[in-house]
Amino acid sequence: MLGQSELSPTALRCLERQLAEALDLAVSCQRLSDRAQSDGDPFAVVILERVATDLTDLAASLLPLVGIEDGLTTPPLPEGSFSGADFGLAELGHSLGQAGLAAEVDAMSPGLEASVVRLLSKLAGLYQSSRELLLTLAEASLRTTARSRDAAQEARADHRSRSVQDEEAR
Repeated sequence: MLGQSELSPTALRCLERQLAEALDLAVSCQRLSDRAQSDGDPFAVVILERVATDLTDLAASLLPLVGIEDGLTTPPLPEGSFSGADFGLAELGHSLGQAGLAAEVDAMSPGLEASVVRLLSKLAGLYQSSRELLLTLAEASLRTTARSRDAAQEARADHRSRSVQDEEAR
């Protein structure tokens, strides 16, 4: 793989943009994982932590390419990051989809080194597969919530019916 001094300015801009995106998304995944933990959803926690780890690993692999020294345990967050936002699964999935599209567009930039084009294409694939995973998780979560809501409504209706029957029996 090429080092920073061997990359074109266009490649460096694309990689810096992708580094910032990966960091933002990793932090958002971790925050959503923390929320899922407090909500008692271990399945969501595992998936979100895995996606956060994948994105953090991705960011770490980009560090030397953009000229940030190895040895930093956590890359610095870029200014203007959206990581403080309170995202839901669908919103995070949408952001991952947008990041994938941005990586695909970056990969089409004229004058990019072939190795950078390949890297950006792989990044787009990671973003898209993570997006699909989170959207599937969001859909499953909605179904579970709907089933719980339906069961609660059924239980209330059953309780009301029994109350009416008890009143009539008196």
